Amino acid sequence: MTQILPRVLLHPTADADTLRRAFTSLPVIAWMIDINGRHVFVTDSYAKLFAKSADECIGVSVGDLWPPMLGHAYALRNQQMMTVGARKRFEEMWPVGDEPRWFEIELQCVVDDQGRAEGVSGFAQDITSRIERQEAARRNQIDLERKFAKRTAELQASNEELEAFSYSVSHDLRAPLRAVEGFTDLLREDYGPQLDEMGQDYLSHIVQGTHRMSRLINDLIALAKMNQSELERQRVDLSHLVREIVADLRARDPQREVVVNIAENISADCDVGLMNAALENLLGNAWKFSSKIPDARIEFGSFARSSSTVYFVRDNGAGFDMGHASRLFAAFQRFHHERDFTGTGIGLATVKRIIRRHGGQVWAESAPGQGATFYFTLDMLG
Repeated sequence: MTQILPRVLLHPTADADTLRRAFTSLPVIAWMIDINGRHVFVTDSYAKLFAKSADECIGVSVGDLWPPMLGHAYALRNQQMMTVGARKRFEEMWPVGDEPRWFEIELQCVVDDQGRAEGVSGFAQDITSRIERQEAARRNQIDLERKFAKRTAELQASNEELEAFSYSVSHDLRAPLRAVEGFTDLLREDYGPQLDEMGQDYLSHIVQGTHRMSRLINDLIALAKMNQSELERQRVDLSHLVREIVADLRARDPQREVVVNIAENISADCDVGLMNAALENLLGNAWKFSSKIPDARIEFGSFARSSSTVYFVRDNGAGFDMGHASRLFAAFQRFHHERDFTGTGIGLATVKRIIRRHGGQVWAESAPGQGATFYFTLDMLG
């Protein structure tokens, strides 16, 4: 505890009584007791704690000045300090009138020239305002944490309900969809020759619609399941995963000529199954949206930023307007017409959920006709 005491200038002829009055009037809470536990010096500020004058406190024992229980405890503490020659600094609540107040206190054993204890001196500073501010801050923090925990629980419950609803609806939709597909096959098989060109075109649209609906249902179920499995992190060779995914894309579309650059030896601590799903979506989008470019190029790489590694998938395809970027990772959001690029609008929502499960972030940079780059981390950027 730091005390800044006013400087007192005394004439060389000043007597002991003048000196005592000068120090007694200092605006600090200070006192000294002798080896018998009686007050031999107190300041006015100390005496005011007991509604007394400084003179009234001199010669009075600690046990008689303080309330009985406290007086006995403080007397024992002083005796212990004089026995071991101790010095203590601590915070303590004192009864001051009808309002208990907090004080920061420093006690020091006083010794004579031979090192023998002859008393205890003390200083105290009222820190009630500081304690109250700290307590208010602590209560506010607890209140904020309680509100955050409640909000988090509500959001989790809401997400679980939405996932359960999505999963249930998707399953329920499969039965009527299978019926439509089945009767469409029967119609084509039994009455196909009797249909004119327009009828055949209608039938083709029905088949395409059921196939797209089937893909959408499968994607919804996969998205609903995304948070149900345990996250099992391990060291994963991402470069190897990307090569396998690209090989599968080439096998499904052998007519495409795409230059794919895959940086070597890129690895990360992640869940291999979830990361494979995320990269399948990102690389699948890059493959799809570069399909109308004659010299299509796709790149996978990484770079360091702050204390994290940033991974990216880049293409030189159709791109999109960054003015719509806020909707990019939401489910069912599509920036291109179905006739130009097929899809269900679930892929990037799946990617975002996977990256967030890893504690990371995902974002994109693009411009119409200038391709797109999707970045992600697997931990929070520093």
